[in-house]
Amino acid sequence: MKKLLASFALVSALALSAAALAQTTLYQTLINVATGTTGAVTATLAANAGKTTWICGFDVSAIGGTAAVGPVTVTGLLSGTLTYQMSSSAAGVTLSRTFTPCLPGSAINQAIAVVTTADGTASAVDVQAWGFWQ
Repeated sequence: MKKLLASFALVSALALSAAALAQTTLYQTLINVATGTTGAVTATLAANAGKTTWICGFDVSAIGGTAAVGPVTVTGLLSGTLTYQMSSSAAGVTLSRTFTPCLPGSAINQAIAVVTTADGTASAVDVQAWGFWQ
């Protein structure tokens, strides 16, 4: 019986310690927005010394024109570069990706960038990315 009570006490103490640690982990939300009509359009989640940058999602939207808006690349990831394709339209298009779970940068103090080429005939090309540091 004493061993059972001691085991229960140990398990309870470990559970409380884990809960306390989870509550003290701080995240800083990062959001970056970029706009352009020609050349590269890049939204960068900045690096932070001693922390890993994580990306949770991005949107790329384009309106006007019909040329390709791409490739759309997500760089700086632990898993390597992700590449997507999309074309603009007069009515507008949006490419949205949400990563669940969020994806980590390739190293501590590593920025993550979402980059696309801007369709020269488009009225606007916008890139938004969001994530956090941990």
